[in-house]
Amino acid sequence: MVVSGVLVCVPASSRAQEKAMQQSDPPKADSLKQGAAAGADLCNFRNKKKNLPESEHRFWDKENDWLFAGVGASRTLDYFSTLNMRRRGRQEIFLTNDAVDNHAAFAAIEASATGVSIGAAYLFHRYGHHKLERWTSIVHIGLATTGSVRNYCLKTAHFAKTPGSP
Repeated sequence: MVVSGVLVCVPASSRAQEKAMQQSDPPKADSLKQGAAAGADLCNFRNKKKNLPESEHRFWDKENDWLFAGVGASRTLDYFSTLNMRRRGRQEIFLTNDAVDNHAAFAAIEASATGVSIGAAYLFHRYGHHKLERWTSIVHIGLATTGSVRNYCLKTAHFAKTPGSP
């Protein structure tokens, strides 16, 4: 980090010195101070980039960590509630029953849905839409949890026996 700071500050101050040397009259103390100030301003710019304003935040901050864990937990709940629903004879409405009955494929689908949610949140974060970044996870948690509760609330399907069957 020290080396990168030196590499950033030295070229800026050397450019300021070149401008001072191109002048015909001898350099004044004020011009040298201005050149040093220009180099310091460039270093301060790098430091300001690290200290984010209050409206911005790091992507992997504590709140996003909890929100992404919530998305993962709600997708896990959805996985188990859907398998429970299928065992009770109900039909899946968003995916094919073959996809849900293949447990490994269905787990991969749920995991990829979590990844897509995190990816969408990152895109919102990257382009400065920090409220949408948070709301992406909040809405995903709400929808997945609501779907899971719905799956558990469905009654078990009892099929009518056809005449003549045991």
